[in-house]
Amino acid sequence: MQQPYQRILLAIDLSNDIPDALEKSASYARHNNIQLDILFVLDPTIIVFGNAQAELSDENLYHLEKKGSKQLKEIKNKLLAAGSSVYQIHTHLRFGDPRIIIAQEFPAEYRNDLIILGKTQKNHLQRFFTGSVSSYVIKTAHPDVIIMR
Repeated sequence: MQQPYQRILLAIDLSNDIPDALEKSASYARHNNIQLDILFVLDPTIIVFGNAQAELSDENLYHLEKKGSKQLKEIKNKLLAAGSSVYQIHTHLRFGDPRIIIAQEFPAEYRNDLIILGKTQKNHLQRFFTGSVSSYVIKTAHPDVIIMR
């Protein structure tokens, strides 16, 4: 019987609530010998309202990029220590609108056939201004989507 998924995209926000989604995704990839792309998207726009938007400074963006890269490296090392293959685990850091990158751009580029998202870390005000990433991905993504709690 053919494995239904060949390449999984796990989109994370580097919060403290990702271990469950990370562990389950990595375990599934390890046991089924498929690839796992772990993606963190840095959104330089902190708020958008009408035609105006506020963006992070270059210095703040640089520090967030360094922190994100460091955390992704730690995640990869942890998964490799747990038995995942270096050929299975791939980490990626992107800049831009997380909704567009997760739902459309990244899966098209890497041919992911499953997207896994963790629960949101945004508060009600942030979701009001930027929209829910999960809702957008569910509505627009071509691959299957799973939301993990």
